Amino acid sequence: MAPDSERLRTHLAGMVDVLERLSEHPDDVPGAIELLNLTYDTPYAEAARARLKAEPAVAALVRERYWGPWPAVDELAHYPQGSLAACLGHHLVAEGLDLLPAPEGIAHLADDDQYLQLRIRATHDLWHLVTGCPTDLAGDVAINGIGARQLYHPGAALLICADLLSRALNPPTTPDLAEAIAYGLRLGGRCAPLLAQRWEEGWGEPLAAWRDRLGISAVLAESPFLSRDPGA
Repeated sequence: MAPDSERLRTHLAGMVDVLERLSEHPDDVPGAIELLNLTYDTPYAEAARARLKAEPAVAALVRERYWGPWPAVDELAHYPQGSLAACLGHHLVAEGLDLLPAPEGIAHLADDDQYLQLRIRATHDLWHLVTGCPTDLAGDVAINGIGARQLYHPGAALLICADLLSRALNPPTTPDLAEAIAYGLRLGGRCAPLLAQRWEEGWGEPLAAWRDRLGISAVLAESPFLSRDPGA
């Protein structure tokens, strides 16, 4: 057996208990984070990061260690109504969330993969905003669909597996988790790469213009989350 296959078997064995817990309690955030962490060192995750870094727009961000200026939450409200910044500020305040602080020494960070991980984590709330996915269970499930499609992320794929299994054990949700997954996968295929975006260069631009640029305005009209769109 190839060394990577043996390593993968070891990792998968450690994930079974977490997958079982998540299938029973799909809203277990610490469990979801634990599963993501368990997948980080697998051959699948290494291959996914390699594919990401081969995409020209993402490769450019990695080379530059791009990290533009982020206004504080109270400053976001001073941007024009309907702008990316103002909508993000409203979303964060409504959800009781805050922005992650900019990583120290980002320009001199030696590890490309660590930069990508920090960038994905810092822009997570923007992904919710521009895709119209709320920050509840179904909205997070849809974001997992986007992550599996655009980031090739094995952790997102396993979370989707747990979510599908949970439908047999738990009462129905609105929307159905399968519908949320299908929507996220479809949206991820139609949307320009979210990780590649230089959001900081367009804080004052209308959110609607960003959605047009990403190519998702028509898909958003079919969203199962229309009534809870955080950018509405």
